[in-house]
Amino acid sequence: MAGIKRASDGQASAAKRTKQDVLSRDLLKAMEKDELILHILSLQSQILTTSHQALPSPPATPGLTPEEVHHKASKARDMMAKGIKSQMKWKPSCKTGGARFSYSGVVASPQVFLKLFRLGADWKKKQLQFDPADFQHTTGTDISTSIRYGRLNVTGKNVTVRWVPNESTFTVTGSYSL
Repeated sequence: MAGIKRASDGQASAAKRTKQDVLSRDLLKAMEKDELILHILSLQSQILTTSHQALPSPPATPGLTPEEVHHKASKARDMMAKGIKSQMKWKPSCKTGGARFSYSGVVASPQVFLKLFRLGADWKKKQLQFDPADFQHTTGTDISTSIRYGRLNVTGKNVTVRWVPNESTFTVTGSYSL
């Protein structure tokens, strides 16, 4: 008896129908009001369950050891320098100092950000500004790139670093010229 299936009358209940297949316009028009309401409610519950599953949970930020913080900060520093250098291309505005760069980065934790820019643990602001020479000294990298007949360097009044603590992201903006 295990191989024999039960005969179907051809009509599935509204709950079964919504889980099995997508309903056509004609089937929706033929449904009664109660069946439509059940169909809408089941679709809403499916949307809610899939949207909750699709949302990533925020990553747990365990306490990093000082060695890990140093390693992640040096890696972020190298990536930042490389990202800024990749944006430094010759433009006519390089003659006047109006060429701009903007680099956005993500760090593992606020400790890494503080180490990256050599800030104290009590620093709580969301923005800081560096003189271009201080920025290169603080980050410990030479951010310049060679062009055909010269070099492009970070210049201007200041380099601005914006910090978004709840997302652990930062943005570095500034200008460069010959």
